[in-house]
Parts: sequence; structure tokens; C-alpha cells
Amino acid sequence: MNKRQWLLLFCSNLLIAIVILSPFFPGPSSLSTITNTIYTLLQFASLFLILTIPVGLVITIYQIIKKEKMSLSFMLLWMLPATSFSFTLWGADAARNFSRKIAIQNASPIIQAIETYYQTHKQYPDQLSDLKPAFLKQVPSTGVMGIATYQYEKRDSSFAVIFTQNVLAGFNKEIVSYDPRHQYSTDDSLNQVYPAGKDKWQYYILD
Repeated sequence: MNKRQWLLLFCSNLLIAIVILSPFFPGPSSLSTITNTIYTLLQFASLFLILTIPVGLVITIYQIIKKEKMSLSFMLLWMLPATSFSFTLWGADAARNFSRKIAIQNASPIIQAIETYYQTHKQYPDQLSDLKPAFLKQVPSTGVMGIATYQYEKRDSSFAVIFTQNVLAGFNKEIVSYDPRHQYSTDDSLNQVYPAGKDKWQYYILD
């Protein structure tokens, strides 16, 4: 292959990686539907296209052994599915850790407003709209392209601020929640819960 073909191969794999990880990149949360849809479709596609990896790899190895000119088409046949499969399974884990931190940080104004509301009214708001405009001018964006918005739950003597992330094809989701008094929901207790890296935040994978 010539330099132009090597560059095309590199750019193609880079583009696939970027598109797959786009739900976990900083950006407008209004893109959550499209980024998560693409992520899900590529996950399904990688499961089927993984069958082409042995074919393309064997032909590429054969061309190397025979000292023939490597074919870009056969290189793409195994490299693109391999990149897609790798990033949807392993690369996305690291990306989710990154996006989780961003969304947790951006939730701070909401939590602050809720606590201020409580100090004023001696009870937590029934919904986030109760905070506007006196305590919170507007609900902040999550700051992550794949996380649509924050959810709020009023609990017995506490509250929860929640957001979700895509894990596996839209069927498995990561539920991240903040509760100052650890009054977690039924789903929280039924699943393996992990610390989310900041006090009073936790997450679990909902199957």
C-alpha cells in the first residue's frame, strides 16, 4: 500500500473510534439521541462484522508472507470490525468513567439549589421545576453528548439526582445517582453498586 492508502486506513479507524465514543464526549446533550443510536447500531454491526475479521486477516497475512502488495480492501475488512468491536467493549468503559465525572461535576448547581430550597422550606422540592427561578435559573446541561438530562426523585427524607449512560446496545444502562442520605431505590439494592468517584455518588448497571 502507498502512503495515501495507509493514511486512509488510519483515518477510517480513527473515525470509527470517534463515532463509537461520541456519546461519552463533552458536548451538547441535545445530541444524546443521535449519538446513542449510532453507538447502538455500531455495537450490533460489530457483532456481525466480527465474522469478517478472520477472512481479512488471513488474506493480509498471506500477502505479507508471499511479499505481495497488501490490499487496502482486505485490511479494512478486518481492521474496521476489530476497531469497532474493541472500542464498543473496552474503550467505552474508560470513556464512561470520563463522562461520568463531567456529568457529576455539572450536577453541582442542582444539588446546591435543592439544599438551599430545603433550608428555606424545610422540605425538598417535589420536582426540579419548583427550583426555578428563585433557586435555579435553569437546569444545567450534563455537558456530555450522550447524557440527555438529569432526573430528580424526592424520597422519604432525602432526594436523588440521577443520570444514565448507554452501556450495551441500549439494553444495559449505567444508572448514576446522588443521595445525601443514602436512601437508595429498590433497583439500587438489587444491583451491584459501585462508588462513582465522588462522595454520595454511586452507580450500577441496569440489565
